[in-house]
Amino acid sequence: MNLREQLRHLLPEILPDDPADAIKGTELIRLVRLRLGDDYSDATLRYHFSILSYDPTSPIAKVDQGQGYYQRQKKPAGTNGISRANLFDDENESDQSVSRFLRMVAIYERLSLQRSRYPFLLNRNSSGAPSMEGEWDIPDLVVADWDLDAGSDEAPRFDAAMLDLRRHLGGPEVGISGVQLKLSVSIENFSADFFQALSATRWTLQSEIVIAEGLKDEALVDALRGLGHQFGVGISSLGIQLTQLDELPSAKEIRAMSVGEFESVHNLLQIQRITIPTPRPNIDWTALNALRKKHDSVAALVRWLSDCLAKRQPEWVGGGALK
Repeated sequence: MNLREQLRHLLPEILPDDPADAIKGTELIRLVRLRLGDDYSDATLRYHFSILSYDPTSPIAKVDQGQGYYQRQKKPAGTNGISRANLFDDENESDQSVSRFLRMVAIYERLSLQRSRYPFLLNRNSSGAPSMEGEWDIPDLVVADWDLDAGSDEAPRFDAAMLDLRRHLGGPEVGISGVQLKLSVSIENFSADFFQALSATRWTLQSEIVIAEGLKDEALVDALRGLGHQFGVGISSLGIQLTQLDELPSAKEIRAMSVGEFESVHNLLQIQRITIPTPRPNIDWTALNALRKKHDSVAALVRWLSDCLAKRQPEWVGGGALK
């Protein structure tokens, strides 16, 4: 059992239910060590506390103001929280369409990281699996684009000069792209899929829709291109057959692949770009604030962005750090 799984089992026995009684990180490390011993460093434990606190499925939550951790309260089925295992656990991949979608999410996340873009999964519902129909007010993923220090030899860090310049000029310190994922589209349903993606991403700086299957119908491509240009939405295809997705390792395994191992998956793709997204001048802060109160995953997104800015360092919180 890895450290993250051990913490999922252990933390409910340690953490207080009331945020007012939140335990600070140093004390939580001490209490965890009483159970797990000294096999893990303080930095490793703090990292896992932080990462798990972003995950609405985990037992640990971070206080919104101040410092400390408390036990996340599970929401009943039918709410926007998750009340069971992480949706990337293997046991949740029994349904073929769901397993295909999860693999597509994992592939897209890895492609984003290759381009130094940092993805955050928003599509999580009360059953623990993604909504295959998707939401109309939040996209499947938000991808953060930061100005990174090209001269850093260690972990990626923000370019301090560019970050400060953006702040002084009143511009966004991070580019936020809303991305809607679809396994396939057809001439019969493309319009509904497109406008759902547009609706779900209207509060971000730019909108994208990514389709797993290749687009070979010229009439469909032309229709999508027309909508993409008209509304400034980026449209692309990964160019992978759904049966090929079935043959791949699980989403969890794809996310844990080394760079060399993922290259074999990348080679299966025939990426096709139909349109380029048109950036909007500003994030719709009013809409984002309203969504933060409605969706736990959006509240987690806001905390993640804030913590990245505080640390001046991006983190991938989807499935753990790449090997």
